[in-house]
Amino acid sequence: MIKSFTFCRAIMLICLTASISYSQKSDSTNYWLGVGLGVSQFPSGMMALGYEFADKPTLLIARYTDNRELFSDNRPGIMGQEMALLYGIKAGKFRFSTGVSTVWGVNRGKYLSTIGDPILYGSNYYEPARYLAVGLPGDIRFITSTKDFGIGLTAFGNLNAKRSFVGLNLSLYVGQMKK
Repeated sequence: MIKSFTFCRAIMLICLTASISYSQKSDSTNYWLGVGLGVSQFPSGMMALGYEFADKPTLLIARYTDNRELFSDNRPGIMGQEMALLYGIKAGKFRFSTGVSTVWGVNRGKYLSTIGDPILYGSNYYEPARYLAVGLPGDIRFITSTKDFGIGLTAFGNLNAKRSFVGLNLSLYVGQMKK
């Protein structure tokens, strides 16, 4: 009986003195939503959703880009849109990424007619030539931020068989930008 009592006291003493502690990891994941305007071959708009992994300097970005011709007398206006999934690395305030994308839009096809005076404010009409292609997107982002908000400059591009493009956007970011 004394042996079992001593054994129980020893177990209780170990349990009381050996503290098991749990803590949160100091590294946390960052995530953000960025919206930007800029210029490519035509005026450009971009929306991007980013996720930066906790243990690694890597990131994943889903990006939507819209480039279109504005205020043109030629119809249809040239338009290109892109939906991309990019994977990359983070180095300080810079993010470098590339991935795969789908690009679609409208180019001008065969000339059809002119409405109005062709010299003064006439409109040229072309056959719309729609396209769809797989592309190789890339971007370089420079982001400076507080904990929840940021501003950045994005150089972006897409190499594809139908209508490749490059551009530059000024973007605003919201989300968990820093720990």
